[in-house]
Formats: sequence, structure tokens, C-alpha cells
Amino acid sequence: MKHITTIALMLVCATISAQDTLCVMITLDEVINFDFDSSEVIGRAPLTDVTTLRVDSGEVMCLHLYDGKRRFRDVTTFYDDGDHAHNTFQSKDNVYFSPLGYGMNMEIGNAKKSKKQ
Repeated sequence: MKHITTIALMLVCATISAQDTLCVMITLDEVINFDFDSSEVIGRAPLTDVTTLRVDSGEVMCLHLYDGKRRFRDVTTFYDDGDHAHNTFQSKDNVYFSPLGYGMNMEIGNAKKSKKQ
């Protein structure tokens, strides 16, 4: 039983290190790309009305919504198979992860003060 647990843990660790993790922080006025492992800033860009991010198959998106105040952002996910999902997330200081293994485009809207605007 001990060997099975060790093997399972090794497989999980191998899978985690094999995936490519994208790390993006969206603030009220800019989009910041990070290196997930070192937290080093890779790039900065001004925020536009709708920010579109690409996540390829086998990648995971770590999306940090950091507006500093209680806000909400609409996030629409368009999967490569034609399916899509629409969510509204709190964006004061929350981190969300995309599912692993699906290619997708994510559209992140502007911050708004309530969920229903």
C-alpha cells in the first residue's frame, strides 16, 4: 500500500511540472504577465475594454483579478470545441484557475460595481 501511495504522488508531481502555467494579473488599468515559478514580471500592457487571453491545450491559466475594491468582472470562455461559458467573478483580490487540457480563449470585461450591470 505504501508503494502505491508513493507511485501516485510521483505521477501527480510529474503531471504538475509537465504542464505550462500562464499567470496573468488584471488590475483596474493594466494587464501584467508573470512567470508562474519565479513571480518575475514578464510584461505589462494597458487594459483595454475587453481583454482576450489564449490558453492552449495542456496549459493552465492562473488569472489574478486585482481591482483593489469590491468589484465584479464578466469572464466569457470560448472552448476550441465550440462550447462556451459565461461567469461573473469577484475581482477585489481573487485568483482563478482554468481547467487543464482544454484549448480556449478567455474574454475578461471591465470592472463593474455590481453583478447585474
